[in-house]
Amino acid sequence: MDFMRDGGFNMWLLLASAVATVAWAASKPAAERPVILLGGCLASLVLGFLGISTGLIAVSANYNKFPEPLEALAMGLRELSNNGLFAAALATVQGLGAAVTRGNLKHL
Repeated sequence: MDFMRDGGFNMWLLLASAVATVAWAASKPAAERPVILLGGCLASLVLGFLGISTGLIAVSANYNKFPEPLEALAMGLRELSNNGLFAAALATVQGLGAAVTRGNLKHL
């Protein structure tokens, strides 16, 4: 749970977007699923970049307000990197889902 909390509000946007994408794809005919999942994959990447960017802005504007600025900077960078890690994981899962539903991985 700290992983999600440390990453900030954007982590919940990433999760909600991925769940909504999978639910939407599941409700559509099989031929439409790969495109929907690929769109979710791209949305996860965009939201991940948004989270990293807003985190960088917050960290760079406030790290010097702490008694140990370098420690605060390192902690802030660690926390905002959760957005990139989570976005990459969700994009990978949705991208693989798109490949599987399209039939690109039948030979495996």
